[in-house]
Amino acid sequence: MATDAAAKPPAPLPKAEADRRAVVLDPAWNRRVGHHPDVNAALLRALQAAGWRAQVWADAALPPPPGLAVVGCFRGCGYEDPRHWADVAGTLELARRLEGQITAQLEGSEPEGPVGAWIVHTALPYQLLGVARALLGQPAAAVVVSLMFDPGETLEGAVDDPQAIAHGRLALAALAAAAQRAGHRLRIGVGSGQQQQRWAPLLAAAGLPPAERHPPVVGAGVDFVVPPAAAPHEPPRVLLHWGDMKPGKGRAEALAVVEQLLERPQQLPAVLRQARWLFHCCSAEQLPAGERQRLERAQAELPGFVWRQEWVEEGEMLAELASCRLALLAYGVEAYRHRSSGLLWSYGAARRRAGLPAAAVGHGTGWLSQEAAAQGVAWQQGRRGAWLEALAQAQALGEPVLPREGEGERSFAAWVVETSLC
Repeated sequence: MATDAAAKPPAPLPKAEADRRAVVLDPAWNRRVGHHPDVNAALLRALQAAGWRAQVWADAALPPPPGLAVVGCFRGCGYEDPRHWADVAGTLELARRLEGQITAQLEGSEPEGPVGAWIVHTALPYQLLGVARALLGQPAAAVVVSLMFDPGETLEGAVDDPQAIAHGRLALAALAAAAQRAGHRLRIGVGSGQQQQRWAPLLAAAGLPPAERHPPVVGAGVDFVVPPAAAPHEPPRVLLHWGDMKPGKGRAEALAVVEQLLERPQQLPAVLRQARWLFHCCSAEQLPAGERQRLERAQAELPGFVWRQEWVEEGEMLAELASCRLALLAYGVEAYRHRSSGLLWSYGAARRRAGLPAAAVGHGTGWLSQEAAAQGVAWQQGRRGAWLEALAQAQALGEPVLPREGEGERSFAAWVVETSLC
């Protein structure tokens, strides 16, 4: 026979325990590749170590990550429809959708108690607006927002889009209003000096203080096995590509280098003739047949050429990057004019942790070339058809850049917990 107690909902948690509930909102996390898994796993570890009952709320399409407290509660709130990111009606529609799904998840998890901390990263303006609307009706909490994207970002659309910038201003004003009306403790940070400058006028327009500079969201503070340093006379290892198949990430330039290695080895600069090469590509899409054949041939014919196709855990990735004296980061000038690169952050952190010099080759303008020095990476400008020559020149660049005392090993997750939530 069922008892009255069995029919009642679970009793609410004691207030002291309920206040330690933290939620990381990442509605765009819907697959295993990319930096979302690393960022969220680090946040969960840091929050749980600090005594928070932490979850990540992600897209329902995400395969359940083993060992992580992840709830798939979002649908159609990620990066699915870029036509609407800088469109007024689309932004409002997507913001309402996100707000509704946050509210529904909260109502379904009432027995767990109120949320004491909200963490938002890698969010576009419509997502920030949806979060702000949802927070208006929630108990006072700590709210930590990392402005990962540029104010004018549309990912696949125009760069410096004025409507997207206007929506960023609207989202910040909504966050400020939610904090004031509901009593939330709002803290806003950015991962680079360039973004700090870019967001400053929008934050001021919303009546908010300047964004705080926090550690890069990936790379910094991650433990990994540092590979033994190469002897001075040994040929360098060169990173040609790492990541997925998104446009503008330098895959075409890296494949052009592979083509030259295969077809014109006699033109290889002397310093690179015995070099080892690393090409990683892990994506939900399949490589075109011609590219796959080229990489298969390179792996079969070129000594020291490694082609990796599987997802690699962050610590192992950093160990791979730390072994590369040079990196080809020929990211698209337009797409990455103000867009940050997790790979630059990770490469700089890996070489810095190993106490070794780092040098990268890419285009002469854009976020990467401007931010490289801050990551301890010497920058060599290259050009189409002459990437190998630029890599040879970069071989002589760079000195070991060690962390300044008191920093270097601090991670983004540590910044969230120690600076914002304690």
